[in-house]
Amino acid sequence: MKKSRTEITNERAKFLLSAYRHNGADAQDPIFREALEQAARDPDLATWFANQRSFDALIAEKLDSVQPPASLKPAILSGLYSAPSKHRSILSWLPALAAVLVLSGILLTVTRQGSDSDRPSLSQYQNAAFAVLSEGTAPNLDLLTPDLSRSQEYLSDKAAPRAPEVPATLRELQTVGCKAINWNGKMISLTCFRLPSGKLLHLFVIDAKTLGKITLQPGIREINGWHVELRHEHGMLLMFVSNAPMPELVRYI
Repeated sequence: MKKSRTEITNERAKFLLSAYRHNGADAQDPIFREALEQAARDPDLATWFANQRSFDALIAEKLDSVQPPASLKPAILSGLYSAPSKHRSILSWLPALAAVLVLSGILLTVTRQGSDSDRPSLSQYQNAAFAVLSEGTAPNLDLLTPDLSRSQEYLSDKAAPRAPEVPATLRELQTVGCKAINWNGKMISLTCFRLPSGKLLHLFVIDAKTLGKITLQPGIREINGWHVELRHEHGMLLMFVSNAPMPELVRYI
């Protein structure tokens, strides 16, 4: 009886695919066959592989744009094949040093760009929050409590981010409850307050480092039918969301 094929692990596949050329030149190489098959089966590995190829393509594009000085190759060969001399001027190595510095700068820039692009955007985060609020007349909360301190203790126990300081006007209100949300491996907290009108005011909190570059606009804006205000406080991004009348929101946030 023929033994069934054993799938390789994602870690092994990543190890192999990290050497895969971004232009697909290795597609027929049997070394990569099992890793490519695993990427076709596993969505997470497929996403990682697509990002890896995009990053490699960006590196290749940046390197192609570098025009080394014509004197670089002779200078390197001169250093390799000539006998060392204590009288050799350091100036002969400057072209090679310059090339190394240029390449290092390119790699550093691309790495920063890649790491930032891997982070979810502010709009993606907002859409995730709106999705939670669209579950019904009220979000499905983990803990129902009118006590703000109790809700914040619960969020702390769940390792969910919390607001460094809740506005004093909000502390005067009762809460409805709270929720710890695992969003693609990133934690978000939600605390809901009941306004005097009976409308709910939702406070979402996330570590600002979770997202890519953030540009905040002051004041309350309308997004997808919600009134939204964003604040950056002590490394946390606070997002207030409500469909309450604007005058009431201005009073409390």
